Amino acid sequence: MALKENLHALLEKRGWNLSKLAKASGLAKSTLSGISAGTGAIRLDHLQKIAKALEVSVHVLAYGEPDPFEIPSNEILHELFRGDVRVILQRIEKKREK
Repeated sequence: MALKENLHALLEKRGWNLSKLAKASGLAKSTLSGISAGTGAIRLDHLQKIAKALEVSVHVLAYGEPDPFEIPSNEILHELFRGDVRVILQRIEKKREK
C-alpha cells in the first residue's frame, strides 16, 4: 500500500479525520490534505509527527506493516531485567541477521 492508503486506513481505524489529526500532530490541515491526496510534499519531520500522533512507527505509516528489524521496546526491557546484557545483545544481533 502507498502512504496515502495507509494514512487513510489508520485514520479510519481510529475514527479520526484530518482535522483531528491536524490537532494531534500540530501540522496544518492543508499539509495533511496534500499528503493524504498524494499531491503534497512529504517531509520526514511531517511523517514523524503524523506517526507519533497515530501512535505507530514511521515504517508502519509508510509501508503498512511493522519494520521486521525493529525490536519492540517491551521486549528489550524484559530482556534487560531478566539477565545478562551479553545474552541480550546476542539475541538482538541474531534477529537483525534474519
